[in-house]
Amino acid sequence: MLASVFAKTLHDRRRSLAGWSAGLVVLTATIVAYWPSVRDNPQLQSFFDDLPEAARALTGGAGYSTPAGYLNTELFALMMPLLFLVVAIGMGSRAVAAEEERGTIDLLMSMPLTRRRMLLEKVAGGVAVLFALGLVLFASLALGSLLSTLDVPLGRLAQISLATVLVALPFGALALAIGCATGARGLALGLTSAAAVAAYMLNALAPLVDSLSSLRDLSPFAWYASDSVLVGAGLQLWRAALLVGVALLLAGVAALALERRDLRS
Repeated sequence: MLASVFAKTLHDRRRSLAGWSAGLVVLTATIVAYWPSVRDNPQLQSFFDDLPEAARALTGGAGYSTPAGYLNTELFALMMPLLFLVVAIGMGSRAVAAEEERGTIDLLMSMPLTRRRMLLEKVAGGVAVLFALGLVLFASLALGSLLSTLDVPLGRLAQISLATVLVALPFGALALAIGCATGARGLALGLTSAAAVAAYMLNALAPLVDSLSSLRDLSPFAWYASDSVLVGAGLQLWRAALLVGVALLLAGVAALALERRDLRS
């Protein structure tokens, strides 16, 4: 048995981390490689400008006229946060609920540590995996920028990589909380995925629907604000604090739920 739950979590995720890292590198390299073709094709920007306002909102609204706008539209408005959400929600839903479903929770609880400590180490392992993927993402973007004409400052690339990790944290914590409260991995996965879709749609469509405009700031995607990070004011501290704060709050809920529930052996 490995020395700690944290080490076991990292050990269990090593293959998936390698696979996701390879996928991020390939995806980023492909998007970067297409930039010269997009840059030399002004018809693409004209096509984007002619799209309905709702369609532009769903793709981030930045367009293809600048390298930063291109990255936002192709990677960071939807695709990259979606990938990180898949990883975070999957880890959160499996952290405790999957151990119960497999009947291995007794093995973990036989170690000399409390439920809260066990959960803390699992959370730390999951967060470490997400930040490792964030570093892979930044390194891929930085190398692509240096080797191509995709001229985006390294500081902005670091900020958007960090923002992509941070926006995944609340959803991973929500899946963790549901899993700890119910012991049902499928329920945690389904409810959190539905919440993520609803949050994305709220952020994208709220500016177009008067009845939703006042609710937009409730969406974590509004705090993520990839267009602002890449082409605007950058990653603002209050936005990052909201994402981390909500994740910590939900992790606390998960700890309370785990301590109060009879676990299935």
